[in-house]
Amino acid sequence: MPNEDILKGLKTALETEMNGIEFYRIAAEKTADTKAKGVFQILANDEALHFIELKKQNDALLKTGKWDPAIVLGKPSEFKGASPIFSDDFKSRIRDRHFEMSALSIGALLETNSIDFYRQMKDTSKDPNAKRFFADLQSWEEKHLDAIVKQLDLVKEEFWQNAHWQPY
Repeated sequence: MPNEDILKGLKTALETEMNGIEFYRIAAEKTADTKAKGVFQILANDEALHFIELKKQNDALLKTGKWDPAIVLGKPSEFKGASPIFSDDFKSRIRDRHFEMSALSIGALLETNSIDFYRQMKDTSKDPNAKRFFADLQSWEEKHLDAIVKQLDLVKEEFWQNAHWQPY
């Protein structure tokens, strides 16, 4: 029988990925930026892939009591350019983009929490296949976070200036 902590961790991971899917799907629907619609959909699709592979692992553990090394995530999505999420002219339209700025902040929080969780699961797992799987999940989420932080860094000063607000 599989370790209860691993099964509990997989259940938490599945719930987390489902939240990510919904969040990024809603962000894709609500943003007015054409490029961001596509990137948020890519993020939702990535989270959906994570969910599917986590579900397969969970089912394999329940059925066989063992981690299935054949279940892998593949290569993560690439986020390129100086503005990895929004179009290049987004910064000039940032004044009324409160939703998009909130989406970036919430996305960063979701990704940071996922990274920490997958790191913990990797570090506490005894099975080398589980360690690899959680390391891969952690890596994907780090790529997501890197794109979000890069985008935030690109636009936050302009957003704060237009809002006549400084955080310090």
